[in-house]
Amino acid sequence: MHFATLDVDTEQAKARLAEYTAALRDERNVEDEAIAAAYRAAARGLPIISLSAAIAGGGFFDNGLPRIAVARADATQFRVERWWSGHGLTFTDERATLRPVTALVGAHHVRVRVEMEPPGHRDRAGTTVVPPVPPRFRPRRPARLAGLHVLWEVERWDPTPPVDPALLRHIRGDLWAVLATWDLTDIERHVLAQRAQP
Repeated sequence: MHFATLDVDTEQAKARLAEYTAALRDERNVEDEAIAAAYRAAARGLPIISLSAAIAGGGFFDNGLPRIAVARADATQFRVERWWSGHGLTFTDERATLRPVTALVGAHHVRVRVEMEPPGHRDRAGTTVVPPVPPRFRPRRPARLAGLHVLWEVERWDPTPPVDPALLRHIRGDLWAVLATWDLTDIERHVLAQRAQP
């Protein structure tokens, strides 16, 4: 999967991080904290993406559903809904109980603001499986997997397994750090396809 990353030089990120860290000691504000968090990830050499740009760049199927999906890394299945207004998507995993309203990233959902053509007179939704994170990319403490997300290109909005996911960590707002990318093997895809069968 190819997605555009924000262009941030590692050395420049380190210098900017020092500048914003010093500013936060004197005066804390939300924007400076978000910028410092992004520079902290970039200083570690991690690619930074805008989730809304990645999803918009992936395009949409004829039914209006996105070709790029995101879900919590410990989820197994999830659902996407797009709203009639054409201004956003909500990705929820199988444990979500209520429709999220305000937070962009919650315990069991991710909301993405992206401009789309209105789908018609009704909302559109789809479900699919979430690709597993290979052991080599999982955190040492299993509970920390819940704080990460997987981004992938959807083959079809059905149980068809994906091919090449990416592991993400949410920074702030629409900014995400790419921790790893990988290709699912034929064996992994086969096992994943069995997950969706009754």
